Amino acid sequence: METQATEAGLPSLSAHERRRYPRTLSHVDAVVRTRNGCGRYLVSNLSVCGALITQGPPLELDTIAEIDLHIPEHPQIRVVARVAREGVLDDGERYMGLEFLHSSDETEDMIQAALLDEIERSQTHGVIPSLD
Repeated sequence: METQATEAGLPSLSAHERRRYPRTLSHVDAVVRTRNGCGRYLVSNLSVCGALITQGPPLELDTIAEIDLHIPEHPQIRVVARVAREGVLDDGERYMGLEFLHSSDETEDMIQAALLDEIERSQTHGVIPSLD
């Protein structure tokens, strides 16, 4: 993934990227640890390959960080990531785009399961049928 800084709006993604990595809007909390400290962020866009974070201290491009994702109804997911993008949203809020550096298939699988649950919840208005 190419590193880029964007001054206004979200970074553009190719159609191939959008299809390759399905995303869901989320309101997931994350704790981000770097060599310089720790901060709390809001994950507003999540996929298996990365996340868009806001509402926390700025991070420099190419910073490597350890991310703890706190997704409701799922165990905490810890993944290493690189800050691949930064910019400012239309409302003036700064964002950072993270590229996950999965060390195993386990973290990918856990994020995928959480994303699928979120998609199912959104399509069934929050009700997930019991299959018992």
